Amino acid sequence: MRSLRFLLEAAAFAVILGAARLLPRRALLALGSGAGWLGYLLDRRHRGIAIDNLRAIYGPSLHEAEVLRIVKACWRHFGRILFDALAFPRLSARSAGSVVQYEGLEHIRSAYARGKGVILFSAHYGHWELVALMQGYLAMPLALVARPLDNPYLERMLARLRSGSGNVIIHKRSAVREMLRAIRRGIGVAIVIDQDARDLGVIVPFMGRPASTTPTLALLALRTGAAVVPVFSVPLAGGTWRVVYGPEVEVRDTGDHDADVARLTAACTAVVETWVRRHPELWLWMHRRWKTAPPGGTA
Repeated sequence: MRSLRFLLEAAAFAVILGAARLLPRRALLALGSGAGWLGYLLDRRHRGIAIDNLRAIYGPSLHEAEVLRIVKACWRHFGRILFDALAFPRLSARSAGSVVQYEGLEHIRSAYARGKGVILFSAHYGHWELVALMQGYLAMPLALVARPLDNPYLERMLARLRSGSGNVIIHKRSAVREMLRAIRRGIGVAIVIDQDARDLGVIVPFMGRPASTTPTLALLALRTGAAVVPVFSVPLAGGTWRVVYGPEVEVRDTGDHDADVARLTAACTAVVETWVRRHPELWLWMHRRWKTAPPGGTA
């Protein structure tokens, strides 16, 4: 029965992908926005998490009406990018400059040119999957870390969507070893650093509160000497996107390993915070980001 369910799920997804190739992109975005609104109405648990997070971070400085506006806009945004990802097979290198406009390309190009590898970091913000896909079309392929789906048929279909531009998928089970190999081959590694890392994380400030954050980025950078470059995206009119590569974040090896890891993790997290505060509706507020209590304190 499980195998049959997997096949039915894959067949349904194949039909959806086929329909997505036929629908105009504007129609897909409108459908995604509607699906996001439906998610807001039906998913009471994650709606509540988003509201609680915003109240905890902004307190009385953010009126309740504004909290609800941001949460609703957030759900619609994630619905749009989910449906937009279904149309990834229609994108190509020609989409750079039309669907996607770039700022700061000199930062990422100079990082690749040094030949020591690149660690590209972002968050569940904007259209991070589109950013990764399009970078492959810019002849700067990435290794992407992802948790494999339980359904192997869906996993293969999703991997094809993500790797259509030449990117490589790394499964979390062997992520660190494979990321090291990619960096040493000069391939960029993409990491999102905005999820709670539980007891494996480094506690650093995020949005004014202590947050358990993955140390993987800092550990890899200090070990390999790879450049660390931030990238974020924001929507523009007509369904297009602006992708912004920021200046490299400085990697300093002082010999105090723990302090160096904490410093670099905090610096990268501060970059994420800047973007979240700029456009809060583009970030994944539905995640319990601050659930891990710091040592001796309360989250």
